[in-house]
Amino acid sequence: MAERVQLTLDSSEADAALVILQKESENVPVSEADWSVLFATAPYKHLKKREAAMHADLTDDAFRTFLSNRETIARTQDLKRTLQAWKQAPLTSIVERVLTYLPEGAQIHAWVYPEIKPAKNSFVWGTGDERAIVLYLNPALTRAQFENKVAHESHHIGLNSLEKEQVVAVSGLSPTQKKAVGWLGAFGEGVAMLAAAGSPDRHPHSEDDEAARKQWDSDMAQFNINLAAVQQFLLDILDGKLTNDSEMEQRADPFYDTQGAWYTVGYRMACEVEKRFGRQTLTEALVDPRKLLVLYNRAAEQNRGRANDLAVWSSELLKKLDAK
Repeated sequence: MAERVQLTLDSSEADAALVILQKESENVPVSEADWSVLFATAPYKHLKKREAAMHADLTDDAFRTFLSNRETIARTQDLKRTLQAWKQAPLTSIVERVLTYLPEGAQIHAWVYPEIKPAKNSFVWGTGDERAIVLYLNPALTRAQFENKVAHESHHIGLNSLEKEQVVAVSGLSPTQKKAVGWLGAFGEGVAMLAAAGSPDRHPHSEDDEAARKQWDSDMAQFNINLAAVQQFLLDILDGKLTNDSEMEQRADPFYDTQGAWYTVGYRMACEVEKRFGRQTLTEALVDPRKLLVLYNRAAEQNRGRANDLAVWSSELLKKLDAK
């Protein structure tokens, strides 16, 4: 277990930012030493490198302006309470739960950086020893929701650690088939939601409010429509109708929307496979997502006759993917 998991919380950026915010809220002068401590933290340096890579450069001066903003200063105590709660999160047990949803050999090695920053997004970025889960320090996010986010992103990291195995799984396919299978990997968003929840019997938004749960349930009711949309997208790639990466990204972009098809369809497939064939069978299929489609079809077809029959992937698509 120890070799497979190295997940470490580093709150130094948030801690240093809070020192500055506390002084500003009390009208105490902030020294250059205070700023130097902040700018020297690993999370802050990581954030700057990531923003530069995304062509959204973050300068030290811009960050000074952000922390001097009245709205930011007014949130000081809320930010303190939130950070303290997040620091109590049992990262080890979180990752142990996630590992049960990953193939044997998967590893989760990363830093967890809760950060006070201008942009309100959270993401995974970096490679090797610099890989980190960067989480916007949001007072509206409870500790339980924080843990769910860490679990979700940890699953992505674990699955990505099997990149060599994934390459081997598709080595015999044509370039067009490999492109389509690459997009199938986006269903990992839904699988990560299941892994974060810990069971098909636990609502993936159990830690959120009723509105979020209702929205998810409403989106899940569009499962058959969403599956059909993804299927057409994949067929257009396989049939040579979509060859430009930017065009593919534009077509697939709605599937990444909050609880879009990559989430809802991926989640439902994973749940059906786990309930019908067991978790081990599900995890073994994750290295080659074509297997997830095949297993899902078998599970759905065995459940035919229920009030709400689930759509399945067409034999045409599976044949063109050489899925078995």
